[in-house]
Amino acid sequence: MPIIKNNDNTLTVRFGLGDINIGSGLTNNETEGIVTFREQEPHPIGHFVKNEEKQVDLVDYPVHLVFQNVASLDVLIERLQTSRKYMTGELDVWED
Repeated sequence: MPIIKNNDNTLTVRFGLGDINIGSGLTNNETEGIVTFREQEPHPIGHFVKNEEKQVDLVDYPVHLVFQNVASLDVLIERLQTSRKYMTGELDVWED
């Protein structure tokens, strides 16, 4: 199961098997960016399916990342890029 509610009230989203649908768009007020996550049948990683609906029901997406400004989105992107560098060995997590 890729989206796990833990006993300590935290949530784990485990990526890598193509079984998480990742969506993106704007919130209803169209001023905030949003990234959504929900479980799906496994597809090749990166497989893109265009959602034909202009609006979706967020109840169908149990995890939402909402960005009130581009700067907050940029921080997440930078952290993801840094995590990638750790995984590829470009950076050593144990060195300062």
